[in-house]
Amino acid sequence: MSRLRFDLARDRDADRPAVQSVYARLAPFYDLIYGATLEHGRRRAMRQLSPQPGDSILEVGVGTGLSALLYPRECRVAAIDLSAPMLARARTRLERHGATHVRLCRMDAGRLAFRDAEFDAVYAPYVLNVVPDPIDVAREMRRVCRPNGRIVLLNHFDFVSASRVDRVVGRVARFVSGVDWHLDLHAFLREVDLVAVSTESVNVPRVSSVVVCRTP
Repeated sequence: MSRLRFDLARDRDADRPAVQSVYARLAPFYDLIYGATLEHGRRRAMRQLSPQPGDSILEVGVGTGLSALLYPRECRVAAIDLSAPMLARARTRLERHGATHVRLCRMDAGRLAFRDAEFDAVYAPYVLNVVPDPIDVAREMRRVCRPNGRIVLLNHFDFVSASRVDRVVGRVARFVSGVDWHLDLHAFLREVDLVAVSTESVNVPRVSSVVVCRTP
């Protein structure tokens, strides 16, 4: 077991109730805190995801449904989250806009209840920093994505150097939602056997990245 694997995997089952508790508290304020401030990243990620008519897409970590309204109605979308309060808000949003092509499911991202190669694309917005084991989650995303499918990650990743702004935003994010800000992109991709096709810095300040991968 690699050092990265050990660091990411420790106490993951014990951490799940804590994650749910955090998002139960955040749900009423999530759109206010993370809505407009992270919208640039969502729209850039959706452009890179490039959903096509007839595509079957999985969104991991749908939250309150901020990204779910961006899918074309000709797609079939399964959108999952572990937090019931967040899903309740997503359901209200989708019903208000008549987004019947998006199906919401309460599900653990590390234990996906889908068949192998079931989806043409998988999209994970702002979720890898908050799950107990991002390695397990990424491997599950790979499993359910078809060969030569696309996996789009929208997340904060550590690179070789971190700016002062990056460090400040990381401390604020950890205080607000308990996220793990330190996820090394290159080590992470090696661990889950994915290769990035493109990487784009997003948001203001540009502390998040849209990473596009293709499955083997």
